Amino acid sequence: MPENSTDTPTTAPATDTQVTRLSVNINAETAAKLRWYKDHKGISITETVRRAVALLDLVERETANGSEVLLKSRDGKSVRQLWMV
Repeated sequence: MPENSTDTPTTAPATDTQVTRLSVNINAETAAKLRWYKDHKGISITETVRRAVALLDLVERETANGSEVLLKSRDGKSVRQLWMV
């Protein structure tokens, strides 16, 4: 876990029904992007972070298994490969 984050569970090992409270330090640009997505989708910041983590998990698992993540333009004329570092 990065140096600037803390993981303080409100209860011992989290399950789907338990809540874990996290405190993280992010820069202003990242915070603005999270707020924009939250407002755009009309969801809570907690749900925004949950979706971001779920997407990251999906991409990491798929690429670890040899899959490629591709982004295709709306018109289908352009395809880009997503690289995670």
